[in-house]
Amino acid sequence: MVTVGSILSGTFRFIGNNVRAILVWSAILFLLTLVMMAMMRPIYEAQIATLQQAGTTPVPPPIGPFLLFVPVGLVAFVMLAAAAFRAVLFPEQSRFAYLRLGMDELRLLGTALVLIIGFYIAMIVTGIAAGLVVAVVAAALGGSAVTGALLVGLPMIAFSTWLMVRFALAAPLTILQRKVVIGPAWRLSRGHFWSLLGAYIVVLLLVFVIYAVVLMIRMGPVMTDLLHPTDQAAALRVASAQIEGFTLSLKNIVITAISSVVFGFAHALYAGGIAVAAAQLSGGGGERRLNEVFE
Repeated sequence: MVTVGSILSGTFRFIGNNVRAILVWSAILFLLTLVMMAMMRPIYEAQIATLQQAGTTPVPPPIGPFLLFVPVGLVAFVMLAAAAFRAVLFPEQSRFAYLRLGMDELRLLGTALVLIIGFYIAMIVTGIAAGLVVAVVAAALGGSAVTGALLVGLPMIAFSTWLMVRFALAAPLTILQRKVVIGPAWRLSRGHFWSLLGAYIVVLLLVFVIYAVVLMIRMGPVMTDLLHPTDQAAALRVASAQIEGFTLSLKNIVITAISSVVFGFAHALYAGGIAVAAAQLSGGGGERRLNEVFE
């Protein structure tokens, strides 16, 4: 029986059994972060120059290097996600910390793109339909803008959550089956929505806490300024703190190294949790078998 407890316990066992691989993933995140820090610093310097010279022509930030970094970061993210899925589904393939760069990663990227595009199309269509219904009801019965926003927003949040939970297994199943998988993820999650949702909520809360702690360490003195993005003085303080945080000093390198290890385990927690759920539902403790969902 697949439950919230079985998914979480399997996830923590996976993390405990793969600490060495997770540290390798953390090292990759560390190197990527150092590169990003070097690329982001000029952008924040240009932002400060603009904020300090009100009324003058804005200084365009040098975003060229950052745009070049985007595909590198995307490839690294796909590799790390595939490595976590592979560590759960194919633990015998442990060489190179489960890291590969091949067709599995390309198929995983394809699955992600299909899901992202499909999700946004579904949200647009649903949002338009919900907006029309609310507009008709509001015109007939009357109501405030806040009420209308709630009537549209809450169902949209519920619908998007339902879609994400039902299709979340597509990514690890793509690695498991070595082909782009969409429909089988929907069938495999049927009847297990609440168990999956409960496990994902716990995992996401833990990941949120991890990221919040790291953000507090990096941006603690200006955290309140982040809540006032339209305040020029606050924006200037935030940009200055970003520049200081992105300076390649010994202090920042140590903080980045620690943060990268934390992020590595957060990645293992999130991606590993999805893969554990897929493994349990597809035969490692679940009620459905792969031959039932891949037919």
